[in-house]
Amino acid sequence: MLITRYSRTARFDHSISACDGAAAILVKSTGMLILRFAALYGFWIILSGRFEVKYLIMGAVSAFIVMYLTQDLAQPDGPKQVRGGLRDYSIVSGIGNFILYFFWLMWSVAQSNLQVAYIVLHPKLPIQPGLLRLRTKLRNRTGHIILANSITLTPGTITIDFDDGDYSVHALVPGAAQSLLDAKMQGKLERIFGEREEAETDIRWIDKPGG
Repeated sequence: MLITRYSRTARFDHSISACDGAAAILVKSTGMLILRFAALYGFWIILSGRFEVKYLIMGAVSAFIVMYLTQDLAQPDGPKQVRGGLRDYSIVSGIGNFILYFFWLMWSVAQSNLQVAYIVLHPKLPIQPGLLRLRTKLRNRTGHIILANSITLTPGTITIDFDDGDYSVHALVPGAAQSLLDAKMQGKLERIFGEREEAETDIRWIDKPGG
């Protein structure tokens, strides 16, 4: 009789644990959907520059459609993510970090615009183009997409190629790639997706500026 009761209790506890695990997965997946939509919608607003209601609605619909059609690309990589190390994930902190990243990126774009404008208007046109190769420990596929587009969106740098975490980036001047060299951009994205921030990035110049 005691064995039967213990067995039932064990099954009940196991069921509760399974439900808690499923709920945690659901919460995390919902948070990732919100982040993906916010990222797509944010980039749409940046590129369109229109804030009328009809355009905002069109942007929201477009972001939702793209999010739905590309959901396979945003699926986590399973064991690779576990080996990379995940921190305790929170939807609130993820959204908050994304908002902070958005404003940081806008500030970086504004600074880079002034830098490129100075170079173009300078009589000697002091450009020092170079090609660099970087490898980031970022695991999330959506994070990789945001990183590649953030690099291209920032004046003075452009993502030429991407393959399994390896980026080829062209820089107009060495200073244009400073946020990548300091791992600031990568670290902020890793913070958004609950991954461990990398202290330094595996990065090297393939074609040195001015070389």
